[in-house]
Amino acid sequence: MALAFFDLDNTLVAGDTAQAFSEYIDNDPSIPTPEDFLQKNHSYMEEYDAGTLDLADYMRYTLSPLMSLSASQVQELIQRFIDAVIVKMALPKANALIQKHLSDQDQVIIISATGMHLVAPIANYLGVSHALGVDIEIQQGQITGEVVGTPTFREGKVTRALAWADQHGYDMKDAYFYSDSHNDLPLLEKVTYPVAVDPDPTLEKIATQKGWSILSLR
Repeated sequence: MALAFFDLDNTLVAGDTAQAFSEYIDNDPSIPTPEDFLQKNHSYMEEYDAGTLDLADYMRYTLSPLMSLSASQVQELIQRFIDAVIVKMALPKANALIQKHLSDQDQVIIISATGMHLVAPIANYLGVSHALGVDIEIQQGQITGEVVGTPTFREGKVTRALAWADQHGYDMKDAYFYSDSHNDLPLLEKVTYPVAVDPDPTLEKIATQKGWSILSLR
């Protein structure tokens, strides 16, 4: 039984779920967002692609429209988002790959630099029981926008993946990791079976040099 870690955005789904969620709430007249909300979001995405993103700043800003909502309101909003948007972003080939690992009795874990408030319900929709995302602070039932613990971002994905494996009684000797992003190189280099999925140009070059598997789920 192996561990199969999957990145979420641009790997299991066509696009970035956090960006799609920001666009979704910006179009919802009941949720106030700053005038430059989408423009600032796109700037953050450019920083992510360049490997220069300040994750704490990004989370604080993009979560700001949710800070006045109750936990139940956030859950209802995210479910509407999944029903309206994620269903269109999901990739049939990705689902087939997940099902193959599950049929092989592998443990499948989604590990994403997106906030856990999105990762957990999206993982559930995709039929994956285990998910790791950026944990965010909740005080008196409301999101504060602050990051809690080690974020699942760059080297943090290695820390969190190793901790999950240890907690559940696994080692990494037969672990897979599927990702599209060069930001995930630390975990890709840690596992036995790194797979570049529809990789960005930097990851594609490195994967080719290292002889890693390159796969398209589009």
